Amino acid sequence: MRLAHTRRPCPNRRRLLGGLAAALSTATLPYLGVADVPPSEPVSFGVFPYLPALEIGRQFGPMASALSAILGRPVGLQTKSGFPAFRAALHEARYDIALLHPFLWGDIVDARDYRPLARLEDDLAGLVVAPVDRVITSFADLRDDTLAVPPALSAVAQLVALELREAGLDGPDGVRLAHYRTKTACVHAILTGQATACAIPSFFLGQLTAAAAVPLEAKFATKSVPGILFVGHGRLGDAVLDHLQRALVGWNGTADGQHLLAGLGWSGLARIGPGDYDAAELRLLAD
Repeated sequence: MRLAHTRRPCPNRRRLLGGLAAALSTATLPYLGVADVPPSEPVSFGVFPYLPALEIGRQFGPMASALSAILGRPVGLQTKSGFPAFRAALHEARYDIALLHPFLWGDIVDARDYRPLARLEDDLAGLVVAPVDRVITSFADLRDDTLAVPPALSAVAQLVALELREAGLDGPDGVRLAHYRTKTACVHAILTGQATACAIPSFFLGQLTAAAAVPLEAKFATKSVPGILFVGHGRLGDAVLDHLQRALVGWNGTADGQHLLAGLGWSGLARIGPGDYDAAELRLLAD
């Protein structure tokens, strides 16, 4: 699904993009030996479908524009209608750059020539949220109740399922799970009385106020895994990927980069350390 570059209103947008490009590159990035992707062709940027497509276009349009300024090439923002289709696109190496959750990385690391570039500073956990006046301290308090969760291939759904199995609450007498297409739909399930609580990714907490019409709060968290990450395909070439990695992490150090990250509710980006994303461990958790 290709998204038009729908953009969030932003004051001094030209200054923002210019500042990002100037701060993160001493000059417009030249063609650096990218044999498989001609420099005149757009670079595809795929974002995993944790939000509806139109919302991803609104949220990540400014980032696509900033990446274009960094690379000196057009960047096309894309997503899919659901996790199975996005996962298939990753396996088919459809994206030059992708933003994905760690279980998707564990799924493709050995299959396709993707390289991890940068990660969200904060680890990823599932947060169980509910109305402020509801007392919930653990999954045990949700026995015989319905918990709204994102699709089965989402990181949050996998973290929740793991903890329910460990607590013996995954059977018919445990916690009932109801899967919804997006995090926003999970929140709305509480508002319509279809669920007692919902599980959202920790990085979505900053956007929760906009998604909920009644006051909700995080009650407790699941175990955590390394945060969502950017990856780049090897066909871009090592020189381009090295430059992009420096630029992504460099957003932490500029006012314009911080503004871009704050718009998504992100604290910052970090380099990926050795062992941060152990594929075997991620697959074991997912199983």
